[in-house]
Amino acid sequence: MPGVRRGAVVIGTAALLMSLVGCAAGSTPPAANTAHPLAPVVAASSSPATSPPVKPTPTPVAKVAAPAPPASSACAGTPVGVKHIYVSIAQQRLWACTGGVLFTSTAVTTGASALTNVHDATPMGTWRIYGKVRNTVLVGHDANGSWRDPVAYWMPFYGAYGFHDASWQTFPFGSALYRTQGSHGCVHVPTSVLGSLFAWAPTGTLVTIRS
Repeated sequence: MPGVRRGAVVIGTAALLMSLVGCAAGSTPPAANTAHPLAPVVAASSSPATSPPVKPTPTPVAKVAAPAPPASSACAGTPVGVKHIYVSIAQQRLWACTGGVLFTSTAVTTGASALTNVHDATPMGTWRIYGKVRNTVLVGHDANGSWRDPVAYWMPFYGAYGFHDASWQTFPFGSALYRTQGSHGCVHVPTSVLGSLFAWAPTGTLVTIRS
């Protein structure tokens, strides 16, 4: 594959090596009962007798349905019950969907596509998450040097490309600076969001990267 660089992922203290393409751089409430007690009924008689008060008929209270989960246009077309993560490179954003329901959305950082001496652009296509690892180190090198980046979450979806946190990143997620200061092709996700995404997405979850 063009632009593939060599590297390895070191998982915990185990010396497990893995080929890397270069990843890491940078209620409306119910209506109230408005019924009132009726006034006593007096019979027409020389000796009026007061009838006991007539009990009012309670007004039925309609049950209010629980609000539906939020839907998102970003999730449109996702089959019911299917988990799918979408990433837009142009928008620098990620959406995680279960069917048409949005689980989470966040700004991300993708590959440094403007660099000319290396191939750091995030690949586009549809794949599946094939691994989930906690507390590992991403290791690799290219024409610009080597890196050894510790990450709390690692979810590869295509070769050595995957989702991971990036505690070393100094510019905001979602920034256009990704073009020159982004990753080596992986998708950087804020740690606070990636923790919940890691728990939500099982191995086999679909991933689509779009332009």
